[in-house]
Amino acid sequence: MKTLNIYINYFKKHLNELDLNREPKTLYDPIKYGLGVGGKRFRPALILLLCDFYGGNLDDAIPAALGIELFHNFTLFHDDIMDKAQLRRGKETVVAKYGLNTALLAGDTLFAIAYSMVNKTNEKHLNRILEEFTNTATKVCEGQQLDMDYETQINVTKNDYEKMIYLKTAVLIASSMKIGAIIGNCPANDENLIYDIGISLGLAFQLQDDYFDCFGNENTFGKKIGGDIVDAKKTFLYVSACESINNETERKYFYDLYNNKNIDNEEKNKKIITIYKNLNIDKKTIKQIDYHIMEAKDVIHQLSIDNNKKDLISQVIDDISNRNK
Repeated sequence: MKTLNIYINYFKKHLNELDLNREPKTLYDPIKYGLGVGGKRFRPALILLLCDFYGGNLDDAIPAALGIELFHNFTLFHDDIMDKAQLRRGKETVVAKYGLNTALLAGDTLFAIAYSMVNKTNEKHLNRILEEFTNTATKVCEGQQLDMDYETQINVTKNDYEKMIYLKTAVLIASSMKIGAIIGNCPANDENLIYDIGISLGLAFQLQDDYFDCFGNENTFGKKIGGDIVDAKKTFLYVSACESINNETERKYFYDLYNNKNIDNEEKNKKIITIYKNLNIDKKTIKQIDYHIMEAKDVIHQLSIDNNKKDLISQVIDDISNRNK
């Protein structure tokens, strides 16, 4: 992510300086491990970029950037617990390495530290940033609950799916961009436009994640391919397949197969991915990703910043939404 690299590196310097050498080590070592396995760090980088583009001081944005990244990792710790995931970014998850109870408590602690970081925001912007952060944190948890609810529901529509990923994924990206713009003292109208761009980017990002879960390379994806199918996650691919199958017998076969958690995982993945390919679901997913990318880019020209910065934001959207391609 060439455009974001300067901000990513600046953020990493501050993340590495975060004092996690505390007691008990049995709590903080798993936190350090979870943060240390990597990650794109593009959410905090977006905060810094937008702050910079609107003329703000990068150091003023660091507390919020740290808070957002720590909160994001809290959600990953708990997400891996709920999904019983063994791999994250190609390495053992915190729950796989340290056990359920420690992973749960480590995630809770990360949330507390995240809030304390955001609370260090400059007083001028503190109330607005805290409100944005807490509202976003609530929405992300609501989205995660919908994700779990849908695992036991067969009839999930595209509207249901988009509502879920809007909450679970898109609002955190949109909020990151908005927080950076606020700290940079951007005009009020630009705040809303920046948020809208972030929502479209977040939707594209999650769709890309869904796509890679079936059609990605495990070595670059960093997670086991087919995890969504094994867990009967209601992804865009699933709801698109449901809409594409016209024959009632074939649709029932697909429903029963996808929602069966007792079948051999490899056999299930192979059969479902074959159905997806036969229905061109891979191509339909890419088309939907491209739609949200263009949706985000259509808003950029309305921003009050200069054209060079608009072009850079467009490049960032391409970089983030097309990861691992």
